[in-house]
Amino acid sequence: MSNDVIIAFAQSSGRGEPRDKVLLSEREQEIVQLVVQGYSNNHIAEMLFIKDLTVKDDLHGIFNKLAVSDRLELALYTIHDRLKGESCPQHPESNGPASL
Repeated sequence: MSNDVIIAFAQSSGRGEPRDKVLLSEREQEIVQLVVQGYSNNHIAEMLFIKDLTVKDDLHGIFNKLAVSDRLELALYTIHDRLKGESCPQHPESNGPASL
């Protein structure tokens, strides 16, 4: 991914309403990690032993929680947080650092 794209996203994300940090479940964090790695819903479902529809539903919930509209924006949001030294919001009961 080009640095220009990341820089443009970082600059644009500073405009408008700030996104509040929300909690993602461990499963949602796993799905985000796999989306960022480029896996399809089908492949994610196979890897997590769940149905395709479950992945799709979970992604819609993640999109709503993080105020993103698609997989690309989710990946950019995640990369942007990494560049700022933040991790994906964790569920308070999960142990250890986020695996994103």
